[in-house]
Amino acid sequence: MGLMYRKAKVKLTYREEKPEVYKLRQLTYPAVTYDQLLGMIQIVGVNKAQTKAVVDALLQSLVHYMEIGHGVSLGTFGSFKPTFNSKTVKTLDGLEGDEALKTVKVKKIQFFPGGDFKDMLKALSMNSAGEAINVKE
Repeated sequence: MGLMYRKAKVKLTYREEKPEVYKLRQLTYPAVTYDQLLGMIQIVGVNKAQTKAVVDALLQSLVHYMEIGHGVSLGTFGSFKPTFNSKTVKTLDGLEGDEALKTVKVKKIQFFPGGDFKDMLKALSMNSAGEAINVKE
C-alpha cells in the first residue's frame, strides 16, 4: 500500500502576510502495538513467551549501551546513536561547569537506516487518498 497522502492548502499563520501555499500531507495510521509485533515474529516457529524474552533482552541491551554513550548497530536494519543539540554561547566561559549543561536543548536518539531500509524506501510507493484539505500551520 505504501504511504498515503492528501494535497493540502496551508495557511502559514506564523507569517505576517499569511500566504496560502500547497503541500502534500501524510495520512497517519495507528502504530503497531508491541503485542502485534510479537505475534508477527512468533509465526516463524518460536512461541510468544520466547519471542518476548528475546525482544525484551535486545531492547534492554540497546538501552544499556546507549545510556553509556555507545551507538548500536543492528546489521542491515540500521544503527542507533545517542546524541544532543545545544545552544551557542558567545564566549568559552559560557561552557564552564554547570552552565555548559544548560546549553543542551534536546537529547535524542538518531537512527541511521541500513541497507534493507534504504532499499525499502527507494521502492516505497506513494498513493493519493483523495481530495485536498485545508490546514493552518
